[in-house]
Amino acid sequence: MHMKQVERISRLLACAVALGSFLIVESAQAAAGKAVVRAVRGSADYADGSGSWKKMRVGSIIRASHVIRTAADSSVDLFLDMNGPMVRVTENTQVGLDRLSFDDTGVETVIDTGIDLKDGRILGNVAKMAQASKYEVKTPNGVAGIRGTEYDISASGRVVVITGSVVVLSGGQTFVVNAGEEFDPTSRNVKKADPNVITTVGQTITEATRVVVEGTPVVAVDAQPQPPQDPTKTSDDAVDNYRNANRESTGTGGTGTGG
Repeated sequence: MHMKQVERISRLLACAVALGSFLIVESAQAAAGKAVVRAVRGSADYADGSGSWKKMRVGSIIRASHVIRTAADSSVDLFLDMNGPMVRVTENTQVGLDRLSFDDTGVETVIDTGIDLKDGRILGNVAKMAQASKYEVKTPNGVAGIRGTEYDISASGRVVVITGSVVVLSGGQTFVVNAGEEFDPTSRNVKKADPNVITTVGQTITEATRVVVEGTPVVAVDAQPQPPQDPTKTSDDAVDNYRNANRESTGTGGTGTGG
């Protein structure tokens, strides 16, 4: 082999190695996202692909391909960080996290969030995203594409937009739903939403976002109130509170028999 051919091959190999290293560095910047459970009210569990359901607790980590389900009178607040920040899973809901990733390009962060709402209803708050980002909520009746939006989406295909806008694909048609509007999947029509719903849902999303971003834990709350526990007799206030609580629960009058 001539010396020039050897040099040419060497240069090609060097270029290939450099290109490979560049691609490795670029791909290393892409990261898998996760959802952290910041609040649990009532009863909820999740499946992580192991074939069994696990009880959901504050601090549980939910990743792509995991499925969440909630019972009646229950809800879960998720912190998605780059991919959110917030999703509330309301009662009697089953939802899967199909895609959850983000890529730091050095100029901007491109996210890819895919949620499969199989049954029930979710509320969400999505921060403003890079143009190349994707955030989709799939329902049995269509897909909602979200951009910097506070939303309320049901598995029926109903979409209520609190702020921002949502593009809905349903029945082969495309609909744009703006703030204060909702998409009706039955009539496949965009209409003005009930102002009371917009206000109530907006307040709920604001509260839930504060909880997940600040990291204030909200633990499961039992449906039945627990009876007051007998306090240690080290505090007169504690003893009085205990007695008052027992009077209220038993219906006795304000004058107790104890000393």
